[in-house]
Amino acid sequence: MPLFFLIAGFFLKTIDLQDIQKVMSFLKKRVVPILKSYFLAGILLVIAYKFIHNKSIMRSMTYIIDLFYGGQALRHYTTIFWYPETYILGIIGTTVIISLIRNRPIQLLIAGYFVYWSTSYVKITKFHFFGVVTAPWDMDVAVLVMAYMLLGYNLFHFCQDYLVKWYVFIPSSIVVGWLFLQLKADKLSFDLFMRSHQISGAYENVPVTHAQLALMVGIIPILCTLVVFGISRIIAYPLGYTSPRAKLILAPFALIVETIFVTGRHSLIIMYMHKMILDIVKRTNMISSFWLQVLIATLVPLLIGIVYRRFRRTEIGQWQLRDYINFMKPKRRETTNYK
Repeated sequence: MPLFFLIAGFFLKTIDLQDIQKVMSFLKKRVVPILKSYFLAGILLVIAYKFIHNKSIMRSMTYIIDLFYGGQALRHYTTIFWYPETYILGIIGTTVIISLIRNRPIQLLIAGYFVYWSTSYVKITKFHFFGVVTAPWDMDVAVLVMAYMLLGYNLFHFCQDYLVKWYVFIPSSIVVGWLFLQLKADKLSFDLFMRSHQISGAYENVPVTHAQLALMVGIIPILCTLVVFGISRIIAYPLGYTSPRAKLILAPFALIVETIFVTGRHSLIIMYMHKMILDIVKRTNMISSFWLQVLIATLVPLLIGIVYRRFRRTEIGQWQLRDYINFMKPKRRETTNYK
């Protein structure tokens, strides 16, 4: 999840907070579309859950109310909705910070403080809603989200030329590889569950200090992100070849790239639908393989997203063609009769 929030920081820009039109334009472009999809998908999933699990209308209405409060009050098919909640709060908060404070070191200090504060406790206990301990819209998690977005913003705008360099990729890969070996050997323990705010770390069964945990939460996701960037660059490298022979030999790699690209363009609908699809597959008891269940939970939303996107393109294309035809039609000349 930190990878998504780091990348989200790449696309943030400063705005003039005193210009109401620019602020409204920012909200219209970056916030409103996600907000619409949040409530639309949430209501549809609540309705689906009602019929699949035969829930009462009153219980379903309670789930819809949960959408407005958010946080850990979200249940069943909507548990993943903590991501769009914190994403919305994150881009708003981070945009405000980078717009008010243009000094890069201070931005990084703020990000560091956010990480330090977020690792100082397990979860918020001051908010209670329907018996669930939670902050509205996971506001406490949004603080850590803003930290990653601030780090991503600075990485992209000030270090983007170095993100995929071999002298960055190789050391990052070595460190991340060593960390995975330590995890496999049960020497290292590192938990970062953002939604439930379960953050902990230990080495050889000795819990790390608060400062050490903050460093792990701040540094390890960045190192993993740099490794992902490097691997992505290696996979996408064959696309640069133009000779027919090279394209033929490297066709399997190009197919992998295209598959990942198409899947990435439909990640939102996959995120919204995958829990429902998994639940339906498990309830049928027809497929026992976990990885096959995951594949189905990915492919079904992906196919729905592809069909919908093509329908939208066709619909928009027809509108554009109709407008073009109407524009090209010869206009009738108005005649005036003089008496």
